Amino acid sequence: MRGDQAISIEVFQDLTLISRDGQRSALRNALRRSATAPWHHAEEREREFPSTSSEFLAFQRAPGDDLATSGLTLCGREDGYEVVNIVPLEAGELGISGYNDVLNDFIDRVVGPASRELEFDVSVTPRKQSITDWTSDEVASALHTFSVCANKSTGTGHPKDRMRWFEFLFAAHAANTRLDTELLGRWLVEAEEWPPEMAHDLVDRYQYSMDLLKSRAVAP
Repeated sequence: MRGDQAISIEVFQDLTLISRDGQRSALRNALRRSATAPWHHAEEREREFPSTSSEFLAFQRAPGDDLATSGLTLCGREDGYEVVNIVPLEAGELGISGYNDVLNDFIDRVVGPASRELEFDVSVTPRKQSITDWTSDEVASALHTFSVCANKSTGTGHPKDRMRWFEFLFAAHAANTRLDTELLGRWLVEAEEWPPEMAHDLVDRYQYSMDLLKSRAVAP
């Protein structure tokens, strides 16, 4: 296996803010006070959310510094908040890079000042991740072995390629991997250099096989 740990793709980042004293209200107020231009607390957007047991906290960023007008939403959890959505408020879409750019701007301009006012824990996932961030070395090795040996125009058409694909599937099932179809598809195209059409076919086969193996495992 090559050094897959050195190969990575950009993924959507997650941000979680944890109050150290369990006082979520203090954290909420600190974030609101720290939201200064180009950010502001979008109280009017909070009223658009349905009335549920969850508390939502909304912020909006004005355009500038190559960032689009964006809305960022946090959802309350028992010990703090987590970002659940970032959307453009004008036409178009952010994409992964745009989403992460807005998130990191929010961290720099709002979360940072709030954390200097009130101590709380900030957890943000890496912007770029390797396949071994989602699954085991064994699964990653099996996938790469299949990928480098297979004919990328026929996928699993050759019996030996099919057997190597099965080895990957069995390893992924046994590892209870977090490698979902979106990540697998992007990894095949961006890291393993599969044609998008063939990668899509492999992803479909992966999903079907995982569902089949899981149903077999729970069958009486």
